[in-house]
Amino acid sequence: MAYVAFVADDLTGASDVLAQAHRYGLDAVLVVGEGDGPLPVDADVVGIAGPSRSLGGPAFDELVRAQLGRASTLDADVLLYKVCSTFDSSPTRGSIGRAIELLHETLPAHGPVAVAPAQPDFGRYTAFSNHFAVYGGQIHRLDRHPVMSRHPSTPMHEADLRRVLAEQFTRDAAVDAIQLPSFSDGTFGEQWQACRAADHAAFVIDAAENEQLDELARALLADGATPATVVGSGGIMAALARVTTGQPALAPQAQQATGPVLTVSASASSTTAAQIGDAVDHGWAELALPAALFTGTEPGLLTGVEQQASAHLADGRSVVIHTTRGADDPRYAATGAVDAAHLGTILGTLVATMARRGLTRDIAVLGGDTSSHALTAMGVRELRVLSQFVTAGPVCHTDDDAAVAGCRLLLKGGQVGPTDVLRLFAGELPSTQPGEES
Repeated sequence: MAYVAFVADDLTGASDVLAQAHRYGLDAVLVVGEGDGPLPVDADVVGIAGPSRSLGGPAFDELVRAQLGRASTLDADVLLYKVCSTFDSSPTRGSIGRAIELLHETLPAHGPVAVAPAQPDFGRYTAFSNHFAVYGGQIHRLDRHPVMSRHPSTPMHEADLRRVLAEQFTRDAAVDAIQLPSFSDGTFGEQWQACRAADHAAFVIDAAENEQLDELARALLADGATPATVVGSGGIMAALARVTTGQPALAPQAQQATGPVLTVSASASSTTAAQIGDAVDHGWAELALPAALFTGTEPGLLTGVEQQASAHLADGRSVVIHTTRGADDPRYAATGAVDAAHLGTILGTLVATMARRGLTRDIAVLGGDTSSHALTAMGVRELRVLSQFVTAGPVCHTDDDAAVAGCRLLLKGGQVGPTDVLRLFAGELPSTQPGEES
């Protein structure tokens, strides 16, 4: 039996759940892709990841409905629908509101669903139902955040999460809230009970400190629902792990590549752009995927990228293959939003080819929307944590049948991680401490 079952709306978000469970001493396993077979039961935390964050309409409903149905068979204490700690979504793409409706469909007797995306270790906070995120050392309201307000796929024009959810529901439904004063005036438990008994679809829970998320975790574990459900980020997974094990966070583990590192990225985030720039500035080879490949296959162009990557890796030089270096990249400006499945498949196929040839055993995948598609193209079915060196990025290994079996695999969301995360992964620098990368 798992303590926590989870469904993640993208692969790198799922890897954060693995990371937070591992950080506080729980075993976790992630199943990648579609399927209807039995889930693993040899872990404390068991999850399913798919590309629902990049989907909308019937495709979103079909995938999330199937994943929630599988996860609900695990007889877990808590069922987590994992979303990005920046809550980026829209009524037509990766709709968190629609996911809550599907949670109610899966667990019709559950009642209102708690929504808690705060992750203080990453600089993500919710106060009076408004969501905030750090950028450039400053805290910004979500709708004024320099990155999230201009997100290429799901720009956030509202910070009040009650309003965000109301716009995403397909039918009228109320959203309640438990706000910050409840933690200081001792009324959290009373308000939790009132919200859970109310006739609402969901209720947003404020949190600006880990201790507040810990109080929520205790309420979930004592709720009595089978399972208790929550929509949230890796922050609530960390809290569930802390209160379950009582252990301090594990110290970061030093990393060492066995050869050149291959990194693939489809993230338009300025955070990822800085990480790519840092690696390139320190001698890594840079391969910009031609824009013509964003919407087509163009075998000649793809072969050219493959040949260049092979040559660099064979020479012992680490490589970054990317679709954009930030939203101002001319390729991104020329093509706009692209098909995440198409790009993810191209990048994943490139990685699989390099791994099969034995040119790299150390791989980094950056960005959320394309990551699930990329791992599917690599033939990955299961992920488990090997080690951790930054809070947001677990180093994983896969099942034995994957093209990347036996490789170290870093999975990192677009908005997180220190600027030098790739050189840390390669063992070119000493490891950082958890929390430093926000």
